[in-house]
Amino acid sequence: MLLKTQAATEVARFLAHHPTAEQIAAFHPSLEVAERAYELIHTERDGSLTEEERKELESYLVIEYLMELVKLEAQRQLRQQAS
Repeated sequence: MLLKTQAATEVARFLAHHPTAEQIAAFHPSLEVAERAYELIHTERDGSLTEEERKELESYLVIEYLMELVKLEAQRQLRQQAS
């Protein structure tokens, strides 16, 4: 089960505003979200993640993967419009 993280909230708010393909392609998480994700990755590499942190990291990874797919589709649409 995915956790309700700041990353999930940011993506949900972004998508709820019906962004254009250009806006989707340019989307990046906030600095705070990126820093938290890197912190969790470093903690995982140290082997000291708690179970809750592991679930949080998994949520970030799923959200990142989903946004990569959405961005690829947006970029495909932009290329199609340009041709």
